[in-house]
Amino acid sequence: MPVQNAEELFLSLLSDSYAREQHMAQFWDQFSQQVQDPDVKNILSVRAFLTRQDASNIEKCFQIMGKQPSPPNVRFYQTMAEDFRRQLDTIQHPGLKAVYALWAIRTMQNWAIGEYSALTAMAAVAGNRAVTNLLEHTLADKMDFVQDTREWFRDMVKQAISARVAGRAA
Repeated sequence: MPVQNAEELFLSLLSDSYAREQHMAQFWDQFSQQVQDPDVKNILSVRAFLTRQDASNIEKCFQIMGKQPSPPNVRFYQTMAEDFRRQLDTIQHPGLKAVYALWAIRTMQNWAIGEYSALTAMAAVAGNRAVTNLLEHTLADKMDFVQDTREWFRDMVKQAISARVAGRAA
């Protein structure tokens, strides 16, 4: 469907983000079943829960605007999620599986930060304060997650590498 103006572009991008959030909530639940580390399992489970809340925020944006989501283009996200799942299946070491799972979730969160940054700016320019606030809240959630897991991610990578090096030395 051709995009004729800024509002149509915004609705198209918002629809894509909405569909991605719904898809990724299911994906994080499934992904958590493939990881043995209980902390990473819990993070993935919580991320799925928060992703459903983010989708709910987008639903509210559509309600506020009196619009319906347009047909989304989620092929990219589906392909990325399938690639993540396929790669995780090839990893045998539980510690490395945990590191990879965290890497995957942080990769998707960074992508979402870019999306929500653009959507928030577009909503602000359009002058829709309520939609801007909902999108800013969702953006903050994504940014907080990446920030909160930074040190933990580094520590997990160090542990996985140290364990692997110790295994080679033995």
